[in-house]
Amino acid sequence: MPPPPRATVLVGDDEPLLRKLTARILAPQGFEVLTAADGDEAVRAVDERPDVDVVLLDANMPPAGAGEALRAIRRRRPGVGVVLTSGTSLAPELERELAEGDGIFLRKPFAPAALVRALEDVLGPRKVG
Repeated sequence: MPPPPRATVLVGDDEPLLRKLTARILAPQGFEVLTAADGDEAVRAVDERPDVDVVLLDANMPPAGAGEALRAIRRRRPGVGVVLTSGTSLAPELERELAEGDGIFLRKPFAPAALVRALEDVLGPRKVG
């Protein structure tokens, strides 16, 4: 019987290749990975899967972007960890959103080890180990 996952991670990114690569990085590290192609899909996934521990969102994801999805996710699941990613700086409102809860920013491109470390930082001692 395989061990339980370290944590369940929802990867929300509009780029299919990035979703796939991120899942390929995280699965061998013991994470269960769910994916979403946009913010609405990410919100639905959180509604459908109460075991989501952390959400990894592209900050520039259309159509509404990560801000709207992040607010909806936090209303539904106030304790969920969040990692926002972007190849550019975060908009000021997203910086404020992150400051209000369990969240950090990870600049793209990132190394696999940096991604795992960011998730571990957001998760803290509650699930990692």
